Amino acid sequence: MLETIQKISQTFFDKLWILFTDLEIIPDTEHIFTIKLKSSESWFLIWNHWQNLESIAKVLKILIIKTTWEKINIHIEVNDYLKSKEDKLLSLVKFKIDLINKNWKEIIMPFLSPYERKKVHSIVSDLWWWRIYTKSIWEWSDRRMHIYKIDERITLDIDSNDI
Repeated sequence: MLETIQKISQTFFDKLWILFTDLEIIPDTEHIFTIKLKSSESWFLIWNHWQNLESIAKVLKILIIKTTWEKINIHIEVNDYLKSKEDKLLSLVKFKIDLINKNWKEIIMPFLSPYERKKVHSIVSDLWWWRIYTKSIWEWSDRRMHIYKIDERITLDIDSNDI
């Protein structure tokens, strides 16, 4: 499977006239692969807010599925762009969590892609699960992530039936 993805990817980027120095296929799980690419033309592949990268990944995924007849997912990493993007997202989340801890107010995150929202949910649940929670609200392109601080106060039932 790795060799097939390697060949298809190499041919695909050659046909797009993309100059690249290194192309590596990394299996993340059984059906998820990361295609790491080193290129001096990363601006063309990524474009504005990684729109080209998503489109290229979709087309490449279709080509691989039509060739192998196996259901897979792929991520394309160009010059460690996604890694850097995830680092920035992590620092944004940490900054927002600090604000929440200081003022106890809900934070509404800027518009994020579904992948980024999933990453934020994951980051918060891994690092602050005991005192912070997240919720995505609204539909489709208006979907926004809200981050809340869990109220740590204890309430007592006046009848003393429950704490």
